[in-house]
Amino acid sequence: MKLLTALALALLSASAMQAETPLFGFQGTVTKPSGDVGDSEWMDGKVGLGIGVHAMFPIVGGAAIVPRIDYTVYKNDWTRDANVNEEAKIKILSGGADFQYYFSGFANQGFFVLAGLGYASGHFDSSYSYNGLNLSVSATKGAVYLQGGLGVQFTPYMGVQVSYQSLKFTDVETTYLGFTTRQDISSPSVQASFVMHF
Repeated sequence: MKLLTALALALLSASAMQAETPLFGFQGTVTKPSGDVGDSEWMDGKVGLGIGVHAMFPIVGGAAIVPRIDYTVYKNDWTRDANVNEEAKIKILSGGADFQYYFSGFANQGFFVLAGLGYASGHFDSSYSYNGLNLSVSATKGAVYLQGGLGVQFTPYMGVQVSYQSLKFTDVETTYLGFTTRQDISSPSVQASFVMHF
């Protein structure tokens, strides 16, 4: 519900300021996690992959509002032999809006900087099996994120951007062998996206 409210407000504000025809598109992302998610007990430095959709609402002076939805997956497998398997997977669905400013003075042309705000829902899964004995833990938690970055639009239809996203899930509750624990999971990341408009 929070995600839908944030997206609705972003679209409403963009529509009110709209000076040009909006553009729509998608993005493919490679993301490098740090913090708790990036350490050896989770992703151990492995990158994640993501895909998403967006809308660009150009406004005056080379600025634009860009609501977006992204789905990112991280996966790590510690399989050592046929009898022992340990795996962790994190899936993050996020939605928010970026403010982009283009130095050319025209939205969707040339170099730009961005600042964004959004909401992410993280689903955490861990599993362990040994000689047929299977144990698993899962949890879901939401959090607000901030991000900033820069990019370049090579053509009206194709560009790239790099951003840093600050994200931390607090009080993530898991139950394992009858014991319930809560922990904070930090998940800041550097993200590189290939962006297409149509």
